[in-house]
Amino acid sequence: MRLNTLINTGAAALALSLSTAPAVQAEEIILGHVMDTQHIFHSVSEKFTACLDELSGGTMLVAYHPGGDLGDWTSIVEQVAQGAVQMTMSWNHSELDPRWDVSVLGYLANDWESGREIYGPGSVMMDVYNEIMGDLNMVLLGTNPTDFTGFVVREGVDTPVDFPGDADGFKMRVPGMPMSIERYQATGFSAVPMAFSEVHTALQTGAIDGRAYSPPSEVLLFKDVLSSYVFTRENFEHTFWTANKQWFEGLTEEQQGWVRTAADEAVTWAWENAEAESAGWFKQIQEAGIEVVELSPEQLAAYRETVVSVEYPYMEAVLGAELMGQIKAAAGVE
Repeated sequence: MRLNTLINTGAAALALSLSTAPAVQAEEIILGHVMDTQHIFHSVSEKFTACLDELSGGTMLVAYHPGGDLGDWTSIVEQVAQGAVQMTMSWNHSELDPRWDVSVLGYLANDWESGREIYGPGSVMMDVYNEIMGDLNMVLLGTNPTDFTGFVVREGVDTPVDFPGDADGFKMRVPGMPMSIERYQATGFSAVPMAFSEVHTALQTGAIDGRAYSPPSEVLLFKDVLSSYVFTRENFEHTFWTANKQWFEGLTEEQQGWVRTAADEAVTWAWENAEAESAGWFKQIQEAGIEVVELSPEQLAAYRETVVSVEYPYMEAVLGAELMGQIKAAAGVE
């Protein structure tokens, strides 16, 4: 009788201790970016969140903020570098480091296959980017492909196709990075540095005539004011998935593995599927009444020659001749 009493008492105590034990603290990760749910950022974020939840057994939770509710994309990058936000997907923020502009160097990739070889998982550029991110207090989780780029032209303005002559007097919005000014001044445009948030209004008022560095997926953002889209394929746009370095290194080795694995799975999906989305964007552009303009082989060769002659020496001065030589060799350009 006494033995049974002791057993029952012990079992009750064990059950009580288990019921009152503190729950495992979940790790919350803020992931924010500025694009809407139609952008590839959203699909990649969803796949990452689902995979991380499965790997971690629900102990790593993603607080997801699309659409820019955490601020402009440059602001979110800075928040990640400072540790206020754990992760973001963004473009090159050259005000933080001019080396980052190498990501928009003109005409390194010729097609999607070479784009992946140069900028995708395991590429030569990953080592370059890892060093830049490390110096900025961030960890690179991967690159997301978007598409080749061109520029949009507002209604009421002639579409330039011969450069630099046709571009004379054309006010081209560029992001606030020195290399973009070099490119568009060399090709004949009047380069106007401007925040992305101001572009739509500036196109409506005529403060600018076009927007540079536009992949097909972003043309429709300004469809009410555009007449044409000139698809120059001047650089292969890919974006950066970064995390705060202190936060990441503060995770356990197992947690870091979960994050890396989930990110790798999502990035791999992006590189395997982004190209297929390109044709759909062009169809929507044309259905919106926006003319898609392709340069002739002669026009494209002249444009490319101008871009390369300006940008490659510029970037070599930033990166150094040895590293720039490695990048050119990987891309198969002289």
